[in-house]
Amino acid sequence: MVIIDIEASGLGDESYPIEVAWGHRNNPTLYDSFLICPPDDWTHWDDYAESSIHRISRDVLLKEGVSVEDAVARLDSQLEGAVVYSDHVPADRPWIVKLYNHLGREPTFQVRSVYSLIPPDKVADYTRRDDSTHTEHRAL
Repeated sequence: MVIIDIEASGLGDESYPIEVAWGHRNNPTLYDSFLICPPDDWTHWDDYAESSIHRISRDVLLKEGVSVEDAVARLDSQLEGAVVYSDHVPADRPWIVKLYNHLGREPTFQVRSVYSLIPPDKVADYTRRDDSTHTEHRAL
């Protein structure tokens, strides 16, 4: 089972992916994580997201991020045909789609909710426990 997480420049429709991380739950040697250098036409930046959510500056992205082309190539080479799971599909899937659409392509893997793996009567317990655990919010 592969878990994926995406960090973004903000939370609105104009936001874009800035960091991707994924890992295989049962094989800790299968993973990848990288920052994404935003193309010139991706200009939206949410200062609140930088200071309070992901703590990644735009300058760091410009210096250390991989290109959109490289990001998509890495995802394709490792996840093509796979089903990956996210804890927040309504946000993560559109950011993945935006990444691929920038190249005129569609994602080569499916994104499903990690909650689909939990018995329905246990989802509330999981969500409550997950929401009460403080962690720095990074995809890594």
